[in-house]
Amino acid sequence: MIAPLASRFAGDARVLVGPETGDDAGVFRVDGTTLVATADFITPVCDDPERFGRIAAANSVSDVYAMGGRPLFALNLCCFPESVPHEVLSAILDGAAAKLHEAGAALLGGHTVKDAELKYGLAVVGQADPARLLTNAGARPGDRLILTKPVGTGVLINAFRQDELDAAGLEPALVQMERLNATASRLALEHGAHAATDVTGFGLAGHALAVGRASGVGLGIAFDRIPRYEAFAALAAGGVTTGCTTGNRKNAEALLDERAGLDAIERDLLFDPQTSGGLLLAVPPDRAGALLQALLDSGHRAADIGEAVAGPARLIVTAERPRRA
Repeated sequence: MIAPLASRFAGDARVLVGPETGDDAGVFRVDGTTLVATADFITPVCDDPERFGRIAAANSVSDVYAMGGRPLFALNLCCFPESVPHEVLSAILDGAAAKLHEAGAALLGGHTVKDAELKYGLAVVGQADPARLLTNAGARPGDRLILTKPVGTGVLINAFRQDELDAAGLEPALVQMERLNATASRLALEHGAHAATDVTGFGLAGHALAVGRASGVGLGIAFDRIPRYEAFAALAAGGVTTGCTTGNRKNAEALLDERAGLDAIERDLLFDPQTSGGLLLAVPPDRAGALLQALLDSGHRAADIGEAVAGPARLIVTAERPRRA
């Protein structure tokens, strides 16, 4: 699907980032302004409709932050069943509006369709400095890889839906999903990050490999350094999984060089789909320590998880800090 779509944009100088590299958002220049455009929607992740709205909005604007931009305005994308009470739907929209206000973005309206399954999200347009874009194609050998949020939300959300995890157990993931990637994006720009992507539905492995393919580098990740939710291992060992985990694994396994001797549960952490996940940043090695400390000081559960290495594109997973190729 990508190659035919990409060919439609060939030669259009206004398109600074199109679909060729599978980046987080499109970037378009018009009348001296550089716009970042994206859209996303999700199914409910908790029982609190207002909180779901906040998380859905944070998830939708994340792609703008992953490009080094700031959101300007958004449009609601509502797929709402007729059976859901209007007060619940209103609470979702109120929560999203509050999160957009926090992001400094305006809500201009949107569109609603009837759907058997409730889904909500936003189409978002932002603005970026074309000289300081964060794309997935800029990683260089030697760059440190910093992840700004834990992974494992897919299993935790499904465990909650299946009554195998209570609200208190889900709370650590909800707190992180509500967190905007605004500060992480700003700090990445300030510390000279070469590349970025947000870790969402394709899981850590899938999004890391997208950086590797677009940048023409390999990515070495130390499994033990990956921040994760404590409940993930026990829930996964008890049989909780997601509908995307197997597909994510199949999509990534051809380029996966697993040297850590992981068991099946540990491997699934690499493929667990994330909702409103963190940024994966490729940062010059002499700037990575300062960036990591700034992220930690700002409250992020961030970690230096590895290093970009000379190509070809692949994901090398070790048990310890990988060495340069």
